[in-house]
Amino acid sequence: AWRPDDPDSAYATLKWISVFDLFIKAKSNVAPEDIHALVELGFGIFHASQNKFVVQIKWGGLLIRLFKKHVERLSLDVQWRPLYETLIQTHFKRNMGPEGWKVRQQHFETITGLVRASRTFFPEGAAAEIWLEFRPLLENPWHNSAFEGVGFVRLFLPANPRNQDHFTTDWIAQCLHIWDSVTNCNFWDIQWAAIIARCIKNSRSIEWEKFLPLLFTRYLNMFEVPISSGNGSYPFPVEVPRNTRFLFSSKTRSPSKAIAKSVVYLLKPKSLALEQFEKLINFLEQFYHPSNGGRWTYSLERFLRYLVFYFERRLQHEQFDTMDEKNEQFCLGKEERAVFIKVVLKLLDRGQYSKDDSLAETVSIATSILSYVEPSLVLPFVATNFQLALETTTATHQLKNAVTSVAFSGRALLLSSLCSTQSGDSSMIDTLYDLIVTSLSNALLGMDANDPPKTVATMQLIGSIFSNLATVGVSDDVPAFLQTSSLSDWLDEFFCRLFSVLQNLESSSAIAEGYQTSIMPGTFLVEDSPHYFCMLEIALGKLSKTLFNQ
Repeated sequence: AWRPDDPDSAYATLKWISVFDLFIKAKSNVAPEDIHALVELGFGIFHASQNKFVVQIKWGGLLIRLFKKHVERLSLDVQWRPLYETLIQTHFKRNMGPEGWKVRQQHFETITGLVRASRTFFPEGAAAEIWLEFRPLLENPWHNSAFEGVGFVRLFLPANPRNQDHFTTDWIAQCLHIWDSVTNCNFWDIQWAAIIARCIKNSRSIEWEKFLPLLFTRYLNMFEVPISSGNGSYPFPVEVPRNTRFLFSSKTRSPSKAIAKSVVYLLKPKSLALEQFEKLINFLEQFYHPSNGGRWTYSLERFLRYLVFYFERRLQHEQFDTMDEKNEQFCLGKEERAVFIKVVLKLLDRGQYSKDDSLAETVSIATSILSYVEPSLVLPFVATNFQLALETTTATHQLKNAVTSVAFSGRALLLSSLCSTQSGDSSMIDTLYDLIVTSLSNALLGMDANDPPKTVATMQLIGSIFSNLATVGVSDDVPAFLQTSSLSDWLDEFFCRLFSVLQNLESSSAIAEGYQTSIMPGTFLVEDSPHYFCMLEIALGKLSKTLFNQ
């Protein structure tokens, strides 16, 4: 269908995109040479279809998906300049084509996404060429070209193994000097923070220790948290042209992702980064408190989420990827992992009862992830906070958040109790079993038709615990709370509470009455979340025949 001498034949190739997508989704392996041939064909059609937005959107999207799935299996060179020329010609010059702004926006997202996906395959020397191309734009920090220049550097600069020779200590010092040339500009800070984070992750030959005080000071300043009576924002922010802001926009409204990425990958044994990180958290933790929320809460929530995300990703990489002796010295040991988690627990302790739902949910997710890494530190933290929430009589919303944290950590709880049983750690076994029993018994009290958030959290907890159990009630050679007699009493109380909730649910309309209203649109059981039906399916599916018949 595709004929290089006939650019219009590119439209005839679009019918094959869906077929190629099937091979991308397929579970079977595709030969690397076939993937390589398809990538070469895709780039050929893409570059030959200038000003054919639909063709470039379709083929660009296919190439992005190919790179995402088969990046480890491909070995090829992708030239950066044709992509840059396409970007300039289409979006940085006056173009009077008939396409609407939505198509143009989709095309821009495709071309920039393709650049990001292709950076891994930029050939040796590409980083030096890109820096040489855009460095002159950064000379005058007061000209708008500087903002475009840093945007292009962030978009194109590769940090792949082929270009590591470009990244030196002197080059980093030069970048930090340029970064410092523009102050009070959120756009400028986000671009440079992302560039430095990319270098920190991939360039281990650089001695980062000398830059730590400067970096962490700048990171703290970028959060714009209030000090004393100030509001924390830049008093005289530098405005960036609207078009530049659009073309080099960040998916996040804050630099939290880049800061978290930098912090996690700066950590290594016997490094001062842990000390600097602890100082940063000691200052920020007060702003995670429920009574200290504000416009900065979003960036702090993102920071916590990405801290745990990149920490998990780094541990996975170090655990499963083969490391040579040179790189093993950078791997985090048990001591470094424990120190990191102890520091993050300060944020979790402050933020778990936040009035901001996103922050409270992030705390629960972070607790769940970290409970697999260091259960001896995290699970007692979960148990203590759950007990405190049960005892409180004034801040009843705390119980909902505490129940959610236990629900997110359900699998880690049961796995840790099993490991403790095998190792003979009786104190840990008792603590974990007590938490499971207490949470299950008190979960019944949380089912209240007048308190939807707590009821949904309770159902999530029950579903979480039962989903991690084998069939219960088959044998009594199990912990006491899983024996038939205990579960029989618990099931009686559970269904009494459940039917009470169903009876007292408000109907979705004035006409509808009766028990049917509980599953009609308008009730929180089906509108807010799927936990109600999931809980019933899981809990009933895990019961032995005797308990099920009961």
